[in-house]
Amino acid sequence: MAWSQSAGTVACARGLDDKDVMFRRRLTWFWILLTALALVILARLAQIQVWQQAQYEELAARILTRPTRYIRAPRGTVFDRKGRPLLGDAPSSDISIHYAVLAGREEYLLGVARALRKRGEYAAEMRLRDVAEDLRGKIGAMWQRLSELTGLSAAEFTARAAECRERVDRIRRSVQQRSPTVRRIPEEDHLLPLLEDVDDETALKVQLELEGYPWLRVAPGSRRVAHQADALVHVLGRLGAASPELIAADPLHADELRGLRPGDRCGVCGVERLGEPALRGARGRIVEDVGRNILERTDPVRGRDVYLTIDLELQQYVLARLQEAVEACTYPAGGAAVVIDVPSREIRALVSVPAYSFERFNSEYDALRRDTKYLPLTFRAVAAEYPPGSICKAICLVGGLSEGVITPQTTIECKGHLLPDKPNQFRCWIYNQHPGVTHGPQDAESAVRNSCNIYFFTVGQMLGAARLCEWFARFGLGRTTGTGLIEESGGIVPTEEWLTRNAGRRFLPADAWNFAIGQGELTCTPLQAANVAATIAAGSWGPVRLAYDGSGQALGAPPAPAAALDEEAVRTLRRGMWRVVNERGGTASDARLDYPGYELCGKTGSAQTVARTLTWRYTCEWPDGQREEIVAATEEDALAGFGDEKPRIVGHRAAERYPALLEGETLPAHAWFMGFVQPATTPRGRAPTGRVYAISVIIEFGGSGGRVAAPVARQIAEYLLEQER
Repeated sequence: MAWSQSAGTVACARGLDDKDVMFRRRLTWFWILLTALALVILARLAQIQVWQQAQYEELAARILTRPTRYIRAPRGTVFDRKGRPLLGDAPSSDISIHYAVLAGREEYLLGVARALRKRGEYAAEMRLRDVAEDLRGKIGAMWQRLSELTGLSAAEFTARAAECRERVDRIRRSVQQRSPTVRRIPEEDHLLPLLEDVDDETALKVQLELEGYPWLRVAPGSRRVAHQADALVHVLGRLGAASPELIAADPLHADELRGLRPGDRCGVCGVERLGEPALRGARGRIVEDVGRNILERTDPVRGRDVYLTIDLELQQYVLARLQEAVEACTYPAGGAAVVIDVPSREIRALVSVPAYSFERFNSEYDALRRDTKYLPLTFRAVAAEYPPGSICKAICLVGGLSEGVITPQTTIECKGHLLPDKPNQFRCWIYNQHPGVTHGPQDAESAVRNSCNIYFFTVGQMLGAARLCEWFARFGLGRTTGTGLIEESGGIVPTEEWLTRNAGRRFLPADAWNFAIGQGELTCTPLQAANVAATIAAGSWGPVRLAYDGSGQALGAPPAPAAALDEEAVRTLRRGMWRVVNERGGTASDARLDYPGYELCGKTGSAQTVARTLTWRYTCEWPDGQREEIVAATEEDALAGFGDEKPRIVGHRAAERYPALLEGETLPAHAWFMGFVQPATTPRGRAPTGRVYAISVIIEFGGSGGRVAAPVARQIAEYLLEQER
């Protein structure tokens, strides 16, 4: 019995020990779980307060502040070389409409209705929907009154509203690409400029009659104003909307206050685009709390000024003389002229004819765009590619002398045509004009003076097309000159690779003959031609300069090393170019200067070209195979006359050309002159020093370079010398 009680006591004690162990084990797991939970909470707190501190501070700021407002910065001013203002900002007014009204958002109208009813402008018992309906009527009346006050049609307002909506949509898409969770952007809660650059009288009328509406505001703004700049209309360029491509390529895109944003305006062409990084200022920034108290303010910073190397007075004079020469032609079309200061390679004049009004560009744009006869929008001086004609003979001569295939004394007989068995092909220009007349034996200088085709056919053949093209490249053809203008073309130097890619062939023997006299596929711009003349005067190629920022930094391509030429070869050419102008019988004797102490050396050219196409005959095909022909200037115009269902354009050919040549008439020719002004004391053939200017002139369909283009160059040279006396 005693044993039984003792055993029971032991068993009981053992049971208590098991329970104690189990309790302790549970308590341990509880503490582990509690500790783990505390560690998770501490880690989360650390994540929020340390690692994600900036993110949550930004979120808190967004909750407690209104959307950031940006203030547009004034652009810098563009001056000519003498400090005359050409382009600048002037105060104006913008008429802005709330985006929600443009987008027709119901919730905005209900919010306005609630606020107006609360202010007592509507009866308290009036339903919000009824107030909103009344506001819709007022918005409709507002559009009608805006049309009457501004003179813009209802259709124009509809189009502008659509542009604003599309602009906000672009901004939203851009923001959502970076932050996919964003559903609403600040622009959706802002008033957006619907009419910019409104004159003071109109702005005042709108303000007095309509600004009581909460969704409309007349706000101060600025507009770009030109000062006597019509002569520079192609050079100065334009502002336009910042496209996604421009925004992506913007070197300042990471700068909040200077980088382009969707909805901004920026330079899209001309100097406005070339100088964009300098001209663009830094926008202002305002951060407000929900009570409209300003928490942070950064004032806008005006953009830097840009200084052109162009002289406005010279530009205007050249434009006037060039217009007179163009209008005097049998087939007036257009032209260009360029003046370069040779020592600095700064452009003094860069003229394209016809020009147009800077201020009336927007209202006249459609007519300007459709003018296929005069092409007024073409920046001819830098963008138009012309066959250079005989001005290329200068490069051919330097190449032949430098390569040793000829010497200055080498004589080549001009018999009027190159090929004995084909007298009607590859003829000299004098033989074409006066059958049976030839230049006879020609050395290097005489060939330049007389512009003898046979001499240069022969030199070109000796060099070969490939080496000839290499010499064109050494003189700067086939590439841009360094202005940095987006419009500038490099022209065409038809290398064998280019011919294979574009014409499906290799060099032919006739290519060397054609290229030597500036025909065939070879093209250049008037600016390149002027720089060729500067290269001849200086004895080396160098890039040109058009503009500098306020610190004196050149805009455009970085400086390139000068590419020196064989001085002895260039001296022979200079002597020949002196004879072209200053000897009786030279092809540009009409260009001889009547100005003491200076003389002009040059080279003329008459470059054959095809007539300009004014309209095309488009072949349109319907789905059933039926075809019809439409005569129009563009494909857009050809299809405009059809309804919603339009045919497919399957072909086109020229319908009307200008000049309209009669049967048997030869191809029209552009009139060229390029040369340089030098002091008369310069030893014959030596590189000139002091005041030296290069000039190029082209007059489309002008015919003779000596009779038509050279006199314009003389007028330019004499005015330039007198102006800078």
